[in-house]
Amino acid sequence: MNKSILLVVVLSLVIGVTMAELESEKQYGPCGKFSTQRILTHKLRHCEKPARNLYAPVSRQCFQDLQNVSFQCLVTVFSSDAFTKIGVDPHVAMTIPSRCHHAYHDNP
Repeated sequence: MNKSILLVVVLSLVIGVTMAELESEKQYGPCGKFSTQRILTHKLRHCEKPARNLYAPVSRQCFQDLQNVSFQCLVTVFSSDAFTKIGVDPHVAMTIPSRCHHAYHDNP
């Protein structure tokens, strides 16, 4: 009898912890636990020039930074008010991933 009660208690705790983890993940935005402002200032700071100018070269650092950010997060950051306030055109910014691909994947 005691083992069955202990089993029920342990299973209840495991289910409760799992549900709490799932709920906390739902509270995160498209960039995970980081705000778009933090992604902009810490992760994508090397991408500012190519986001302003379609013909500016994309640095290797910008390329590496983009690899660590999901596409959904990029779309959110590139279309955010913070990015627009610093003079970035979201349409130009969205070309950066393809420009990185051409610059760093097509060349042997």
